[in-house]
Amino acid sequence: MTFNGNSTSTNEKSSTDPADAFGALSDPLRIDILRALGDYHHETEFKTTIGFADLRRRVGVEDPGRFRYHLTQLRGNFVEKLDDGYRLTFAGAKIIAAILMGTYTHSITKDAVELDSDCFVCDNPAIATYENGNCVVSCANDHPLFSWQVPPTAAADAMLPEIVDLAELLARQGMERTLNGHCPECYHTIESEVATEQAEPPVFRAQCETCGARLISPVGYCLLVDPRVVAFYQRHGYNLHDYYIWDLPFVQNEDLYTLVEEKPTRVEIDVSVAGETLTATVNETGHVIDYRLVGE
Repeated sequence: MTFNGNSTSTNEKSSTDPADAFGALSDPLRIDILRALGDYHHETEFKTTIGFADLRRRVGVEDPGRFRYHLTQLRGNFVEKLDDGYRLTFAGAKIIAAILMGTYTHSITKDAVELDSDCFVCDNPAIATYENGNCVVSCANDHPLFSWQVPPTAAADAMLPEIVDLAELLARQGMERTLNGHCPECYHTIESEVATEQAEPPVFRAQCETCGARLISPVGYCLLVDPRVVAFYQRHGYNLHDYYIWDLPFVQNEDLYTLVEEKPTRVEIDVSVAGETLTATVNETGHVIDYRLVGE
């Protein structure tokens, strides 16, 4: 599966020009104000607003006029003023979270590591890398096996196999959100499809028209979060999450896919465990609509 959360949407709708909004963050003092508001929100369990004088003391600015000017530049987009004080807006909280995660400031690279897995195309060892927020698994022949984004703070003190595990968890969560109709990046509504072009195995695709985030994967990824498939593995004593995603036969082996209908799309996927086969039927949006259990 590949996930790109940094695409630019051509359908962006905003009441404020993005250049003006981010221009308000150009002064270091304004970042300090957002940090102080964020710290205050974390320290207080119920009280969400802080008064002007208390906020100024936290930031360490002696001149009230200078402080008020910079605070005013943040109001509307990143800071909200209420009767009893100030608090972060949703956008302000996201900016602080992105700063703490290192989204805009940290660049982390990990040396490549071989995993206990082989490429299903050429049988060479699977190799994991991490650079600039992207966890990628491929092989010496550059066959793509898996990729997903992981925040720098989560990767900073982790070994690469741990980063891969986290990336797989995020991928499963992203697939579940997408199948529920929500973009895994911005949570706006998203539409998915199973594409069945000629001479190609079925592919699951989804793209958010709001933020531009895209998911592209084998159609077998749709079964990763299906409760019946998870229970099928458990009934035979196996945990589906103990396997690398790309090692699962119903993900890697396109011979297990049968296109039974083109319009509307219907794809059957065979999931075999311990001599028993569960055949799941996936529709044109990637949702499982039917099951058939067969003993071998």
